[in-house]
Amino acid sequence: MTPADKELLEAWRAVANAKLAEFRRQAWRLALLVRRGAVDRVAAVDRLWEVAVAHALVRALGEDRVQAILDEAFAQAEFRPMDAEVA
Repeated sequence: MTPADKELLEAWRAVANAKLAEFRRQAWRLALLVRRGAVDRVAAVDRLWEVAVAHALVRALGEDRVQAILDEAFAQAEFRPMDAEVA
């Protein structure tokens, strides 16, 4: 691999990492809005999956990795203590 090839590969990786970092940030942001009741959980997860497909994150990382990112962000989004306490 030539030095020029290495530089081009580094540019590719930097852009891919930026996409992944922003995807994670948006997942956590939307999960917070779900917890606050401002956004529907299903709508948020569906839209994030569409984003991951559109930006080739699913293809690059695989479905399991993208799902793990979503699971991590939305793990507490389903817990609603007030709803759980209603008999």
